[in-house]
Amino acid sequence: METSIITIIGIIIFLIGALTTTLGRTLTILRFFFGDRSIFTQIFWGIIFICIGLFLIILGSPQLR
Repeated sequence: METSIITIIGIIIFLIGALTTTLGRTLTILRFFFGDRSIFTQIFWGIIFICIGLFLIILGSPQLR
């Protein structure tokens, strides 16, 4: 069973989005990255990353080939 590179990239982007959404308030590195202290901005970007990651995971699934 072969895992495509698109699926691996999708998983990494999904995990970044999940960490941004859930731990954005406590991790100061994420606060400096976004340049904003607003938790709503971090949630927004976290959801965007999660959606992109899920799209790449679905795109790289073997059922679509």
